[in-house]
Amino acid sequence: MSIIQQFIKQATPHWQDYTHHEFVQQLAKGTLPKNAFQHYLKQDYLFLFQYSRAISLGIYKAENFAQIRQAQQANDELLKEIDLHIQFCNEWGISEQELFSTQESSACVAYTRYVLDCGIKGGLAELYTAIAPCAIGYAEIAKYIVEQQLSPENNPYQAWIDAYASPSFQQAAQDLALFLDELCASLSPQQLQSLQAIFNTATRMESAFWQMGLDLS
Repeated sequence: MSIIQQFIKQATPHWQDYTHHEFVQQLAKGTLPKNAFQHYLKQDYLFLFQYSRAISLGIYKAENFAQIRQAQQANDELLKEIDLHIQFCNEWGISEQELFSTQESSACVAYTRYVLDCGIKGGLAELYTAIAPCAIGYAEIAKYIVEQQLSPENNPYQAWIDAYASPSFQQAAQDLALFLDELCASLSPQQLQSLQAIFNTATRMESAFWQMGLDLS
């Protein structure tokens, strides 16, 4: 069992709450209110900016060139996601100017600063454990929606589903999981327990981010 599988197993019920949140279920069925999705898109843009900063810490914290390359590749993939995100926003009537002027929600501030704090105070294992629920979870959610054929024809959110179900995003999530395996290979049970707490907290904050979208908070 990989370390990410262990983290997910021991994060029950938080992982289930996150990957099967009401926001996700409505998005899969195409019934999510338009204003909830628009609110989520704007906050997710702000989230991705902070997320990129967190991944960039991986370069600073790196102990060899392979780890620098891992962080750079992860950030390259994220920048592609941001380009797609801006495209989504345009399609949903949200200009880039509006994105720049949007105030961060409490959920966005709490989550992103927590991830950054884990990266600043800890090492690469702490940083990538805090990052993992986002990438791994989105890949799992989109894959599940596609495999279970939950999305109806003409789902307005199909482009979002396709983006995270795409081979490139699925591969990026898998690469992150493998890298986390390497980072955790020599850690003690006590260290792994500390990482589990980080994973649990980040997962809970993912659920709070979905709820923020539903509540328009």
